[in-house]
Amino acid sequence: MRKITSLMLLSLMASFTMQAQNKFSANIEFGLGIPFVELNQNNYAGYKPNFGINAGLGYQFDQASRLRGDIMAGQFNGNNAQFYFQSQSYEGSISYEYNLLHLFGPISNNFKLNGRVGIGAGIMNSYLYDINTRQRLAEVPNAAVSGDAYSVQTFVLAGLNAGIPINKKMDINIGYAHRLLWFQPWVDAYDPNSFDTYGYVTAGITFFLKSDRDPDKIEVDEKKYKALQLKADSSDAFASKLNRSTEKVARLEMSNQEKDMEVAMLRTEIDSLKANPVVVEKEVKPGKGENMVVRDNESSEGSSASSNTDLGDSRYRVIVVSSPTRAGAQRFIDRSRLEKDEMMIAYIEKLDTYRVIYKSSESIEAARKARAEARQYYKDAWIAKF
Repeated sequence: MRKITSLMLLSLMASFTMQAQNKFSANIEFGLGIPFVELNQNNYAGYKPNFGINAGLGYQFDQASRLRGDIMAGQFNGNNAQFYFQSQSYEGSISYEYNLLHLFGPISNNFKLNGRVGIGAGIMNSYLYDINTRQRLAEVPNAAVSGDAYSVQTFVLAGLNAGIPINKKMDINIGYAHRLLWFQPWVDAYDPNSFDTYGYVTAGITFFLKSDRDPDKIEVDEKKYKALQLKADSSDAFASKLNRSTEKVARLEMSNQEKDMEVAMLRTEIDSLKANPVVVEKEVKPGKGENMVVRDNESSEGSSASSNTDLGDSRYRVIVVSSPTRAGAQRFIDRSRLEKDEMMIAYIEKLDTYRVIYKSSESIEAARKARAEARQYYKDAWIAKF
């Protein structure tokens, strides 16, 4: 159960990180401190500029709003005619920024003019010296009394800053933020009844951790695109193969229809033979003409091929088809694409069938040549000698 819970938490954190990644920002700033105290001069020997350094992170709620957290370290010093002070400050703050330009309508560029408010807390120590003798006169807090090297301070923060975009990910920031102190109102260790405040003029850079993608463009993962392209190519290849298979099936269906027609013709011939049975007096060997009787009982007027009662001497005959009727054999000759000059119809009495002879020849070689010609159109053509 603990493992499952841990995995769920990790998944939620990863999901939040991925979704929020484009909204995070980081900033670093250098500042010049401005203390509002009684010792506000800067002409004593050894005066140091009131420098500070700030670093922070931000989270962008929308185009106008940003929450930021900062830590800052700085120093202050100043003097009057008799005294000078030196202090160190370390603070952290949470503040909210709002781009005031959005109050005037939609913004077409990334320039920012932010109002800033927040709260913070930190630690500070201050020392007061005689300007002539350099003798330490006071310290806040008094380590000898309280044992503390730093005193705690809290404050309210308010200010303005401007963001000038360098590119989509980076702004130059210039601004000022003022602190109103609680519980530690005397920064200069001079008058415990005074109400001291201070602020920082800062300049620095804000870096936005957003993606480089152009929101107006659609980006495609290259690996996913190639995978989809491969699938598309595979689909095209499959479709092409399917089309070829469909064509092959169509050809087979046509061939089957032709076979069905041939079977139907053969059944017709069988039915005709059954209706006109043949009495066989002795065995008839297929392809042997000497046992075949050739007879013509019908006229062949108007035909391009003759039907003879006497075929003459035994020769090699190339037969292309058999028909149960003479009219069917004659129709075959009329529609044939072979040369009709030597075609004839022979009635085989023993088989009660009419055979169409394409050519007759003395030699088997010539007959085979004629059979090859006939088989260009009729693959079942055969040779018989009678």
